[in-house]
Amino acid sequence: MAFTLKIQSKGLFNKAKTIDFGALLRECKLQHGSYNDFYVMEMGKSNNGTAILYNPSRIGRGIFFDARNVGKGEITVNYNIPTTAAEIKDFVNVVKEVERQFGKASFHCEEENKDYTTASLESSIPQMIEFSTQKLNEGCAKNDSMNYILTLAMFPWYVDDEHREKYKTCTSLDDFEATIHAMQNTDLYYAKPSLFKDKSNKILAFYTLTSNCESLFPSNPRNFLNMNVQSIDKAFIRFFIFEEKKVVDGHYSYRQFVEFAKQKGATPFDAERLRVPEISKEEIMEFVNSVSQE
Repeated sequence: MAFTLKIQSKGLFNKAKTIDFGALLRECKLQHGSYNDFYVMEMGKSNNGTAILYNPSRIGRGIFFDARNVGKGEITVNYNIPTTAAEIKDFVNVVKEVERQFGKASFHCEEENKDYTTASLESSIPQMIEFSTQKLNEGCAKNDSMNYILTLAMFPWYVDDEHREKYKTCTSLDDFEATIHAMQNTDLYYAKPSLFKDKSNKILAFYTLTSNCESLFPSNPRNFLNMNVQSIDKAFIRFFIFEEKKVVDGHYSYRQFVEFAKQKGATPFDAERLRVPEISKEEIMEFVNSVSQE
């Protein structure tokens, strides 16, 4: 679910044909990036006129910014629901900055089929926050046996049972906002597989652990989001020795890797991801020498 606003430049002779993206980021105190196929942020990148905007001091779920039709005087922006109170306010600031650059603009919400002004949008912030709170409650109260996945600005979050229980009945977004900022405001590598088809058209997933790099790995290698591939047939782990810029020969059992990572201190990050501590070259070779290649 999202709140999507089409912003159209108005005026017969002064319709804007460009947007100063750098100025928008500076004025709104935001940074940007683009998702790869696994919904993991590649910071500082854009994709064919689109980008994900985020506030580095309060990282939320990301604001989608689409300038592909700016030549026609049109910008589209949206935010995911539920999101944080801070991100809703950032969203309104982005809209106001686009209007400032356009000079004059109209605003139409696609989901509500409703027109807004910047003034009416700003006055709706409390209701937008309340609606996000309601949708967070509902999402966390769904079937407990199913994953509740939120695409955050930086990566997907598989919401764990503790947070689901907390947010089933929360009456504000304060804890949600602090939680998702804290988990994203860390220097962690979010592991994503390289996907290949073998001769029998089975899809194989190869994850890579880099030495001395704290990382997030799925406990079940099949649990990832991808824009093109929904499932895999088999998963493996490979290793890269950073200090030697060298790939370790072979690929190994992912299941055995997970057990090894837990022995080395990996702890749950969310419902599906393990936070794997820095693992040295020596520890990697200890694993490699104790198991057989697959």
